[in-house]
Amino acid sequence: MITLWRNRPARGSTCQRCRIIRSFIAFTIMLGIFSLVVDDSARFLQIVTPERAASAIWIAGSMLFVVKIAVLLWERRGGVSADRAPAEKPTAEKGKNGRKYVR
Repeated sequence: MITLWRNRPARGSTCQRCRIIRSFIAFTIMLGIFSLVVDDSARFLQIVTPERAASAIWIAGSMLFVVKIAVLLWERRGGVSADRAPAEKPTAEKGKNGRKYVR
């Protein structure tokens, strides 16, 4: 994820941001080369309009939403929880932290 900036990658590997930036640059270069190579023979690209692209995004998002809701309901029905177990509260012991407790 982009927001994981505190996690340092292992030595010799690239960070997540660098990989995202590199893939974006590679995509834009490939798109530029594609636009130079393709001429009027690409009639099939005329069916891609902003309205159809927006409709496809809405449909895909709606389907993903329905699938996620179905998985959530399925897990609740089966008694399986996707959440982590609640962490146990640390017990305060007299000798471990140096604090004095009054009864």
